[in-house]
Amino acid sequence: MRVLNKQYCISCVVLSIMIGAWQENIAKYSDTNAFKALYLHMMPSLSRFAASFLKDRQAAEDVVADIFATLWNNRSSLGKIDNLKVYLYASVRNACLSYLQKRNRITFYAFDEMDVELEQLIRPDQHPEQQLITREMTEAVQAAVEKLPVKCRMIFRLAREEKLRYKEIAAILNISVRTIDSQMAIAFQRIHQSIAQHLIQ
Repeated sequence: MRVLNKQYCISCVVLSIMIGAWQENIAKYSDTNAFKALYLHMMPSLSRFAASFLKDRQAAEDVVADIFATLWNNRSSLGKIDNLKVYLYASVRNACLSYLQKRNRITFYAFDEMDVELEQLIRPDQHPEQQLITREMTEAVQAAVEKLPVKCRMIFRLAREEKLRYKEIAAILNISVRTIDSQMAIAFQRIHQSIAQHLIQ
């Protein structure tokens, strides 16, 4: 577990450095390659996040594309943004709420209505038997995650699948780190219980 946590932390640091480098190159040099790299890296996760609000994949992709277009048009100001990843997620959240409000689909958006799809964890290069075991465990985890309260499920997915830090999630969703900490504890406890029941069946 410690090895996995260490690898997870290293991965987060590397991603943070990469995003920071892209941000600097875009802001200082109008680097189109850096912008493309940032777009390709962030587009999938931001689109999933947008779709959790809009329930419409195409609309979600359009919202994210508009945000990146605005980002490029205002690239000279990118250096003023402390955490670009959080900025992008928060921008998507605000744009989605604005999108829904303009269409009179909401007057107030409840956090508990959010939903995000769980990514497939099975790798094609695994041995067939290992794939079967992984698939069974993946399905068990998916089922356990789906049973979580919606707010808890959203926080869990942003933390574990999108690899966002608690402070980043707090900034994006406008909630406290303590709330995230308690919700993650609930998530891990319930998933652990569900997996344990699955293994003894």
